[in-house]
Amino acid sequence: MKTTEIVSNIQKQMSSTTSNENIFRQLERMLSSPHFRASPQQIALLNFVVKQTLAGNIHEIKGYTVATEVFGRGPDFDQSIDPVVSIQAGRLRRAMERYYLTAGKHDPIRIEIPKGTYIPAFCKQISSDRQHGAETGEPLDVMASCPIIWVRPLINLTGNPDDDFVSTGLTAELTHALCHLREIRVLEPQNRSPEFAPSETDIDFFIGGSVRRDPEHVTVTIRLHDAKKGFQIWSGKYVGDLEAARTISFQEDLAAEVAVRVAGGYAEIPRYLAGLNSKQVTPDLSTYDAMLRFWESDILLTPQSMLRAIRALEYAVASEPGYGQTWSMLAAQYADNYLMEIIDLQTPLEKAADFAQRGVSLNPACRRSRMILGYIRYLENKLQEARFEAETAYNLCPNSLVVLDGIGWLMALAGEWERGVKWIKKSINCSPYYRPWVRYPLCLNWFRQGNYEKAYQETQNFMMPEFFWDQIMKASTCGHLGLIEEGRACARALLALKPDFAQRGRILIGRFIKFKDIADRIQEGLDKLGMHID
Repeated sequence: MKTTEIVSNIQKQMSSTTSNENIFRQLERMLSSPHFRASPQQIALLNFVVKQTLAGNIHEIKGYTVATEVFGRGPDFDQSIDPVVSIQAGRLRRAMERYYLTAGKHDPIRIEIPKGTYIPAFCKQISSDRQHGAETGEPLDVMASCPIIWVRPLINLTGNPDDDFVSTGLTAELTHALCHLREIRVLEPQNRSPEFAPSETDIDFFIGGSVRRDPEHVTVTIRLHDAKKGFQIWSGKYVGDLEAARTISFQEDLAAEVAVRVAGGYAEIPRYLAGLNSKQVTPDLSTYDAMLRFWESDILLTPQSMLRAIRALEYAVASEPGYGQTWSMLAAQYADNYLMEIIDLQTPLEKAADFAQRGVSLNPACRRSRMILGYIRYLENKLQEARFEAETAYNLCPNSLVVLDGIGWLMALAGEWERGVKWIKKSINCSPYYRPWVRYPLCLNWFRQGNYEKAYQETQNFMMPEFFWDQIMKASTCGHLGLIEEGRACARALLALKPDFAQRGRILIGRFIKFKDIADRIQEGLDKLGMHID
């Protein structure tokens, strides 16, 4: 968005939704709150940009002006050498977002600093009971079918009241991380007493835990419970250095890992709910049930699970056409079938692209929707657009592990190998629920470098022998290493899965691998086994 457009939008907001007096009052409310965790530099930045905006000096809010007037830089300041303004602005945005997810969720006015500018935006906040659905751009009746999680304040068992900030900080960060998951609703009571609990009729799950310490380490225990049945579903223990535990980065990283283990698309809550629900698709299937079918299909990749998911999602988009996630999920199922040919059903890539674009239009701030659109752009051979969507998905919440494995998969295969592989490895290390197929780029990264020994080692981590790409890559790697008998066994398994591979091999490889040098190396390895393709 151009600066002139931003200025115009800000002026419209100020004239139509808020008065200067109310904005000043909101600024004071935020700055005086103990839950607004910003440094003195960030507070000075917020004060400066808000007051300049209200004084009508929007055009003066630039990186150079902020650096010299707020951060004390000299007239020779060069933002390309000294990124102080962008760094502090990014941290301030996170502090503001965290505040509005917790203590500020009921405030009448929201102050934001949109990415790409230092000019603040002001808007009235809607009532809290409608907030989550409106923020995600999704219909509230659909959100009502999503499970509710209550984040209980973590208990400080260290015996030292000075350590309360660790348990309080972890509670806030976990709430913040969970709020980025579009498939759940998060309840954080204003009463922070551990003894306080909402009625069991108001929640489906609750998360609790404790913080303990010894002279050098902090141990954090997190537990997930079924609120209605009363039993524990999952527990995790995390040990960290005492000094590290006092930092925001430690708390953010731990919260991100817990969130993806507990409530990510393939984690404890969806698996638990899918296990309780019937697999039979019925006319009264809820939208959330359709999402469960998607997660089941995405990790199993079986004909039965995919057909259940597609039928459920088709019903969901017909009954709730304003819900972006189900459009995106349906697009992903169509695209997966186009790429992997799992079921004998027409799932044209053109339709997948239309569904994905609709999903993003309805919910542009959803990481999964952005990643799915990028996935389809990749299949369409639009690599630049695929990388753009992957980058956008990542930047929506850089600290979140949710769908980070898929974003890394897309980024690597679209040509950004180093970053993509880094994100995939981070997901694998932090979450046991990564998708098995994200291992393919790790193998192909060694393939493109000609390191077939490393590629072979990576094939030992493949977990989908019933999927023909497992066999293609194993066979080709064995061919390059001279492991002829092992390679021919993989080739026989491949032909059992794809009897027409000799005639269609180039088409199938071309759908998945977009770089000719890598595709040629795959084919060379197969040639060495005597497996020639047209």
